[in-house]
Order: sequence, then structure tokens, then C-alpha cells
Amino acid sequence: MALLTPPRLRFLIAAVLCLQATTLPAQPAAPIEANVKAVFLFNFTKYVTWPASGIGERSPAELRICVTADDGFFSQLKAAVEGEVIDGKPLVPVALEGLDDARTCQILYVGDSLTPDAKAWLSVVRSGQILTVGDGALTDETVITFVRDDNRIRFDINRAAAERRNLNVSAKLLRLARKVKDR
Repeated sequence: MALLTPPRLRFLIAAVLCLQATTLPAQPAAPIEANVKAVFLFNFTKYVTWPASGIGERSPAELRICVTADDGFFSQLKAAVEGEVIDGKPLVPVALEGLDDARTCQILYVGDSLTPDAKAWLSVVRSGQILTVGDGALTDETVITFVRDDNRIRFDINRAAAERRNLNVSAKLLRLARKVKDR
């Protein structure tokens, strides 16, 4: 029987929170919702790989999880990933200050992906090998979006967007998604 190490325990807690019929407040910045999303971002690092983008290049030495705003959400993310290492790569939470900084991320969380600010962030990283995550409906620029489903936080995956970004999404993560968009 496998032991529940802290990363496995966090994943289990996030899965239970998503599958339980927990009533979440309508406010997007609610602490429990922010915590669930932060743990999801942490767990995405286990099921997505960033292969070397060219011959002679290496995959990233660290996994930078970047957020565009909301100090409260950044605090939740920092608590979720602090001191964690995935495949020998430390997880580094980053609160972005400018659009150019987004190009150094492996994961970019933009919040509501349909706002003008989110569209600007997504445009900057369009050609990068960056896992883009937002809230709401999938777009051509987001690989994963968080959605509310019966008062639960779930996620959808845009496999075509992942392939355009040269990201490998594990079949395990695809099976957990509420919906997978192929085109």
C-alpha cells in the first residue's frame, strides 16, 4: 500500500473537494476556491511535461507557476507549492509584474480568460511552451480552464492548444478533465 506523502495527500484533498458537492461562494476570490485552484495548479505540474524545444536544448530546470494578479490567490499558490519538487525541479511561484515576465513561466494562470487583461497576457505567450490556465470557457489560447460544475471546481482541457505549445498532457489528467477539446 502506497503511503500518502504530502503531494499525494494534497492531490487527494483537491480531488475530494472537486468531487464533493461543496457549495462554493459566488465570489471568484473566495479562499476555499482559491486554495482548490492553487492545489490544482500544483498538481498539473505532475501530469504535464515540458520537453526540450529543440536539439541540444534542455527542459526547464525549475517550474515557474505564474499568476497575473490577486495577491490573495498568490498567497494560496505560494503555500501550495513552497518547498515542492517535481521530477527534480523545484516549483517556483511568481507574481508577474509585466507582460514580458510571462515568457519565463511554465504555467501562466490568467484568471477570467475572456477579459482584455487576460487576452493581453495570453497573446504575449502565444508561441511559448507555456501551460496557459484560465477561468471560464476554453479558448484557442488556453490549455486548461477552471469551470464551475454543480458548485464544484472542475477543469476542461484544450488538447489542440497543448499540442501547439509542444506540451505533453498525461492521459491520467485527460481522464480527470470534465471535457477535452481536440480541435
